[in-house]
Amino acid sequence: MAANNPGLLINPKSGIPLYVQLKSQIKHFISAGVWEPGLKLPTERELAETLGVSRNTVSTAYKELEAEGFLVSLQGRGTFVAGENPDKKKTSRKERLLRIIDLALEEAAELGFNPDDFLAFAVSRAREQKELLSTLRLAFVAPASEEAVYFKEELLSEAGVQVLSCSLAEVRERPDEARRRCRGVDLIVTTLGEVEEVERLLRPAGKPVVGVSLELELGTIVRIARMPTGSTLLLLCSEEVFGERVKDSLQNAGISGIRVQVSTDKGEGFKNLIDEADAVAVSIDRLVEVKKLTTREVIPLRYRLDAGSLNMLRCLLLDLKKRDR
Repeated sequence: MAANNPGLLINPKSGIPLYVQLKSQIKHFISAGVWEPGLKLPTERELAETLGVSRNTVSTAYKELEAEGFLVSLQGRGTFVAGENPDKKKTSRKERLLRIIDLALEEAAELGFNPDDFLAFAVSRAREQKELLSTLRLAFVAPASEEAVYFKEELLSEAGVQVLSCSLAEVRERPDEARRRCRGVDLIVTTLGEVEEVERLLRPAGKPVVGVSLELELGTIVRIARMPTGSTLLLLCSEEVFGERVKDSLQNAGISGIRVQVSTDKGEGFKNLIDEADAVAVSIDRLVEVKKLTTREVIPLRYRLDAGSLNMLRCLLLDLKKRDR
């Protein structure tokens, strides 16, 4: 087992979020071979007490490293260094794919097709898969309308899927209408913490519900973390629930020592709030508006859909569409 103090050092004054520091150091130890596969890490509570950070900081670092393949969590046993270095794993995945292509080329040759024929068939099939994705429709139920914008933009740019978006508040207020709207989609998606509620509210629509991880971008977190202690950050957004979710994200990232104020004001009143703040963090839909009103630092609140969630959605949607054929 790794010692309770396994050589990790956290600097609260560096301006870099604590969980980012922790994640970076653990990743370095694993990639450099200092921590070998199978090594058991301290529990979240143990490491938090040792480093003098919150348990949320350790939990966030562990979860992201697990999602990236550096760590593996076994229920009732603990957290361990994964059995294969993710950098090597990426290489092996490519090698496995190339072997599959080589085998397919050999099979094609036995059937009388030359490499040019194979290439033409492969390109045609890939285009079919891409076009199939563009015919799919999913509904995204967002805890805040701002998050729906990020989800829709990312999925449209990455996979070309048609996205119907609505807020969780709308589903709660008008569940019958939401069910009617969702009957024409292939899949219902929401964030991980809201899956059970969305399933309960939209179950009569008869569509599967899955959860994804939509997180505040690292660049946004780092810019906020670099603000001096005692500074005031104004969060300007369209919905208060979005501001509260941003505050939770900052707290989970270990950011403390700055005063965070949330405002949804769109009248003259919020100009005074901007003047009193040291920096303004604003949702994308209000970015242009706010930049015209202040010379203060304006930080765009950008979210991202993690790669694992995006790949899962692609595979699930294609599988659902193939079943319908």
